[in-house]
Formats: sequence, structure tokens, C-alpha cells
Amino acid sequence: MSEVMSEMVLQISRALIYISYFSIVVPGYFLLRKRHILKFRQYRLLGILFLVSVIADAGSFILAHYGISNIPVINLYFIVSFGIISLMYARLLRSTKHSIYSFFGVTFAFFILDCCYIQGFGTLQSYVATLCGILAIGYSVIYYDHLLNTIPISSIRRLPFFWINTAVAYYFSFNLFILVFGTFIFENLKEVEIQAVWVFHNLNNIIKNALFAIGLYYAGEKRTVRKGRFYKRVRARI
Repeated sequence: MSEVMSEMVLQISRALIYISYFSIVVPGYFLLRKRHILKFRQYRLLGILFLVSVIADAGSFILAHYGISNIPVINLYFIVSFGIISLMYARLLRSTKHSIYSFFGVTFAFFILDCCYIQGFGTLQSYVATLCGILAIGYSVIYYDHLLNTIPISSIRRLPFFWINTAVAYYFSFNLFILVFGTFIFENLKEVEIQAVWVFHNLNNIIKNALFAIGLYYAGEKRTVRKGRFYKRVRARI
């Protein structure tokens, strides 16, 4: 790769890092604007997920600025965010909540095992991240099935958690190869190649937050949902 191309990749990467960091402001704005929806647990959990993301991004940026490895922050972020996502889906999919709790329990136990005996806390824990990603994609698929079996298709696109679920499905699906090969990427690729991979990740993060924002835009609105020959006024709680 030429020096000009390398410098261009680095500049794009730096710009997208900041855009990715601040993209959380958009869904955060809608969540604060519609504070009344925080009485529902699933929205409170989403707000906590946003807060954890901001703290992790800030911590990673500060550590990287001072030349300190931010890998432990990334590892901790993955397991904490997956725990929050699991609790959110346990709320949305009550019939399978015990299975979701079990999945998180197994993942957390594997995280501890990975920290102590396999990859270590100071190395990017690709095994744990991959497991979290696959399970999160699984949650989203089950929730799509739940929506298709309970809500008329014509009404789905205006439901907040259709978009929020799409954000989860999109982010983990498109970043799965980064999660699988994370350790190899950070240990074997050149700096400019790592930045190129990170460009893709940050673009996905921006799109994920845009999808969160769309979902929260629709949150808390009363709407008419058609079911068979009847119409029912409902508040978007799913």
C-alpha cells in the first residue's frame, strides 16, 4: 500500500472514530426527549447500554491517547453490553427469558475462564466476543419471529423495537468477522490495515446508532394496529 493511500486511510479512520463516538448522541437525544418511556424496563436498559458505550469509548480514547492498551476496556465492554442486551431481550421475550439468563450465565463463566486460563484479560478476547455476537444475533432472530407471529406486517415498521432489534442484528452480523478474527487482526496486521478494518467497524457503529435513533423516534407513540377485522389502540411497548 502506497504512503499516500496509507495516509488517506488513517485520516478517514480518525474522522470516523470521532463520528462513531458522537453518533450515540442522536439516539441519546431521542431517549431523553421522550423520558416518559423510561418507565418501561426495556428502555431503561437501552439507556444504560448507551451510557456504558459512552464510558467505554471515553476510556478507550483516553488510554489510547496516553499510549496505554485499551484492550481490557474493550473486553469488559463486550461482556457488560452483552449482559444488558440479554436482560433487554429477556424482557421482550418473556417466554424464553430463563433460557436467555442461562445463555448469559454460561457466557459470563466462559469470560472468567478466558481471562484466567485461555486468552487473558489483556488480549482481545475474540472467543468471548464471538460467542456474544452469535447469541445476540440469535436473540434478534427470535424476536423477529415473535413480531411476525404477534404483529401485523403493515404495522411492524413503526414499532420501536423492530428498529432497535434491527440495530442489534445489523451490528453483530456485519461485525462478526471482526469478532472472530479480532486477535489475529490486532496481532498480525500492520497499523494501516488495522485502521482499515476499524473504518468498517466504525461505519457499522454509526449505522447501528442511526437505527437506534429511528426506533426511539417512534417510541412512546399511540397508534392504531390492525389485527384481523378489529382495530386496537396500543402504546408501543414492544
